[in-house]
Amino acid sequence: MLMRSDGVESLVARVPAWAGQVPDIRPLHGGITNRNYVVTVDGIDWVARVPGERTELLGIDRANEMEAAMRAADLGIGPPVLGELPGVHTLITQLVPGGHLEGPAFAERLSDVVPLLKRFHGSGPLQGAFPIHRVVEWHARDAATHEVMPPSAYERLHQQSRRIEKAFSAAPTVLVPCHNDLLPGNVLFGDDRVWLLDFEYAGMNDVFFDLGNLSVNAGLTEAAEQELLQLYFGSVTPARWARLQLMKVMSEFREGMWAVVQQAISTLDTDFVAYADERLGNCERLVARPEFSVWLDDAAHPVV
Repeated sequence: MLMRSDGVESLVARVPAWAGQVPDIRPLHGGITNRNYVVTVDGIDWVARVPGERTELLGIDRANEMEAAMRAADLGIGPPVLGELPGVHTLITQLVPGGHLEGPAFAERLSDVVPLLKRFHGSGPLQGAFPIHRVVEWHARDAATHEVMPPSAYERLHQQSRRIEKAFSAAPTVLVPCHNDLLPGNVLFGDDRVWLLDFEYAGMNDVFFDLGNLSVNAGLTEAAEQELLQLYFGSVTPARWARLQLMKVMSEFREGMWAVVQQAISTLDTDFVAYADERLGNCERLVARPEFSVWLDDAAHPVV
């Protein structure tokens, strides 16, 4: 077992539940915030994460993550949680079997994914919050503080964020526990069940952010988005459709600004400049669509 620069062996050795054990540790590839490892103890595989630099600037609060991950485990929609990795406070979760899907294959399983989201959304308040319109502002502030100026697209998109926030506030809904990072890599499809993974950004938010976040990250078609709303609400209305589309805008805006902060703090081998450009560019394409003004009007109406 080779010693690694991030000292994962010494961290694992401090886990109380593994005292006296000789764990096997191997890298788990994937993820662009943490370094992930599979730790095998007594024949059981666990996932331990060594966090990247200053992840609190990305909006991650480890106490909030623990609450959300424990909630998901109790609900049966997230992997069992062993505890935290001493010294860095990231979670140790069981490695559950399954694989990831993308594109049409993911869309075909929406009927398996949506009930998990509804269960989490309806599970009662969480301590943490993820106010999406403030999050993009915090990312711009924190990037500038660390000498990475937000790109020119930020001010243009910030104005649209304010318009979206105003439209939603005309007919406010109750905030719910949201995952807030529904990438296809955070949804695991097993033989007989589906799991939601990685609750680092979980917190109270608008339900449509999770739906829009899921849609834009999974590349859902218009037909699949109709199915998503039908599965979640039982019907598609102009207000629901509009809010889904507008939260796709906010999802891409946030993802792009998250990558701008990563440019300032990350030591991982990832091209965060290209990542930010791609996400912010897609965001600008969404707000440039002729339907955007219609979405703003429709979103100002009640969704129920």
